[in-house]
Amino acid sequence: MFELDEPYVGKEEIKYLTEAINSGWISSLGPFVEKFEKMFAQYIGVKYAVSCASGTSALSLLLPTLKVGKDDEVILQSLTFTADAFAMSQSGAKIVFADCSRDRFTISPDDVKKKITKRTRVISPTHLYGRPAEMDELRDICNENNIYLIEDCCQATGAKYKNHMVGSIGDFNFHSFHNKLIASGEGGMVTTNNKDLADRFEKLKNPPSVNRPEERSGFNEISMNHRLSNLHAAVGVAQLERLEKNIQKKLKMANLYDGLFSNADGIRIIRADSWSRTVYWRYTIFLDERINIKKFKEESIKLGISTRETYLPLHLHPYFKEHNNLSLPNCEKIGRLAIDIPSSFNLSEKDIMYIAENLKKIAKKLLTSK
Repeated sequence: MFELDEPYVGKEEIKYLTEAINSGWISSLGPFVEKFEKMFAQYIGVKYAVSCASGTSALSLLLPTLKVGKDDEVILQSLTFTADAFAMSQSGAKIVFADCSRDRFTISPDDVKKKITKRTRVISPTHLYGRPAEMDELRDICNENNIYLIEDCCQATGAKYKNHMVGSIGDFNFHSFHNKLIASGEGGMVTTNNKDLADRFEKLKNPPSVNRPEERSGFNEISMNHRLSNLHAAVGVAQLERLEKNIQKKLKMANLYDGLFSNADGIRIIRADSWSRTVYWRYTIFLDERINIKKFKEESIKLGISTRETYLPLHLHPYFKEHNNLSLPNCEKIGRLAIDIPSSFNLSEKDIMYIAENLKKIAKKLLTSK
């Protein structure tokens, strides 16, 4: 079975993990945590990188770090993973959903402008599937309105907007290492050039402890254990050392898929922007409106090819019922037609050709059977 994405674990991960175990430092204190943070900050091109237990942990602490809460508003694109809205809504802030740009997986700067109010404190674009958002326009909007810009880089570590790494443009940005381009089992990281934000996040991610001065003087706000273990950091270091090599594999894969799917009946692709480096956590195709997606998936599985519909836009979820009547046509169209296909590092050229040729046959068959 060709799965959607499979992490690569090699000798270096085993070596570093063994070193971490033998050192006796297996919890959240240990040399690999500090090493991973320093390496990651250098790779992204920022002054500070602070690790945490997961991307969701980062999300849960982002707004408290920025002191964003009740009566404040946060603008998110509706086409993204549920954790973004769920974690941020825990702060008490109101979530405001924005549309994607046409034929893009990323938030529309034009729609963002329409959603800004006096209460808007944060705009958070998602670099979905490793495709960078239109950051110049978003950075300008935030600067003009004194709004925080938070990049969701969970699926895009290593992607570049023009000549800048994603995660280096926003004020406070977050990454995930849960079976993403870096796969350490679990783990997350925030990146920033703001020392005050980095220090405050560090404080909030650590639980009350006898080693903290507040234990005697008294705590004035909640902090919990959101720390990354030394074991996960050891795997993360090995994965980061190999990241650029793996990204080149992703780019080669996408280039092959682009060529194989060009002019395919019933299938459309959106090529990467020439000014960006898309890292293709997932490669995604668009099916013709006339193709039954359920049947497409069933036929794919028979041939050993995993496929998955993209995210249901968040404004359509029952949990956000107050937004269910909102019209975000670009997000909704992508949500109806986009399909993720196998995108693992270990796919050979032969594998990619098999996947593409068979998916084209399925699409053509279902299209002509109408």
